[in-house]
Amino acid sequence: MIIMKQDLVRILRDIFTSSGYDVTDSFRYDLIAEKNDLKTFIKLSYNPDPLEVKEFASQITEGEGLYVIAGEANEEALRQAEASGLKVWSRDDLALKIGRAVLADMEGATGEFDLLETARKKPVNMSDEFAKQAINAIFGTGTSPHVEKAALEDSGVMYMPKPAIPAVERVAEVKYYRPRSMPYDSVPEETEILEAPDVMEEAPVEAPVAPVQNMPMDSVIMNLRSSPVNVSGDRALSIAIPYVSGATTAVLKFVPFWKYDYSLGVEHRYKSKIIDISGDGSGCLNALNGNSESMRLNDVRESVVVPNVHYDVKTPVTTGEEARKQLLDMIVDEYTRDLRFDATQGEAIISEHKRFKPLPTDINLQVDLVYVPIWEVKGQRNSVEINAYSGEVLQNPVDDDVEFV
Repeated sequence: MIIMKQDLVRILRDIFTSSGYDVTDSFRYDLIAEKNDLKTFIKLSYNPDPLEVKEFASQITEGEGLYVIAGEANEEALRQAEASGLKVWSRDDLALKIGRAVLADMEGATGEFDLLETARKKPVNMSDEFAKQAINAIFGTGTSPHVEKAALEDSGVMYMPKPAIPAVERVAEVKYYRPRSMPYDSVPEETEILEAPDVMEEAPVEAPVAPVQNMPMDSVIMNLRSSPVNVSGDRALSIAIPYVSGATTAVLKFVPFWKYDYSLGVEHRYKSKIIDISGDGSGCLNALNGNSESMRLNDVRESVVVPNVHYDVKTPVTTGEEARKQLLDMIVDEYTRDLRFDATQGEAIISEHKRFKPLPTDINLQVDLVYVPIWEVKGQRNSVEINAYSGEVLQNPVDDDVEFV
């Protein structure tokens, strides 16, 4: 179930990203999607529970909440979500949203498609039906057709039943055949030929496919967990003009980073005081030099399309264990609290200083190795590095071999 949930969270991240949302992962929620300065906190559940819904709603202090139900709907949980002001996607709503997001991406109309728009009365097309079947096939056994129809009617979507194919009575058609080569007086007896009329066969409808990266004819696909290469070499040279003189060469390299997400929640007691230390966050650690970077790594894919240029895949210098230890030390330092307590004893004021910090075991830390495509543009005297995914000019070198001026 955990693997399936991770797969479904990844699909949700992809369709929200393709629809123009800025999506980040979160341990408190599953995803946070932001568009037009409005944040939507997304929680995915296979077993909806009223207490979980209530707790999720209480954590939202800004924006809005979206509760996605991938399993059987619970009426009590639905009522609790409605009372808490949450938006709710049922299993069928989820299938429809995925199908329409994929079609919008294939048609280049993602700017006109809003995943969070209020449902309107509109017929369900064949792509929607295949999307529902795909979700049922991948993430569960689905529901009966009657339940699906009721769910569609409740969600404000009009269900268009498939017209029944009328039964065709196989009536014999009589034809009279007369060969042209025979003279009229030698025409044989009329022959009765029985032919069944043609029956129109329903053409198979292909299910929509997931969007893929644009791939020029001379490109190759490399199995590497990386952000896509959105900036061409020529574009990188243009971006580098204000930073280097005489730039003529751009080299593509894939730099490893340790992408991390963490959360913690711990309480310390001191006398009558309760010190709460909690929080969450994410970031990345350069696997070549160990520097912490503010680079955003939202759109990471299992493979990357590489243009037909010379490229270099850097080998990580720091191991996963070393990165984990460095990150735990960094998080512990960040959440260490030095507090002062004043107490009155007679006419004297006694001050105490106490330090509270979380233990490494209090921190839920997830670390993954991902790669970021970087263009290194070399000039006559210096070089500059450009993020090949976002086009951002990097302020600090990601590799010790690069010389910035």
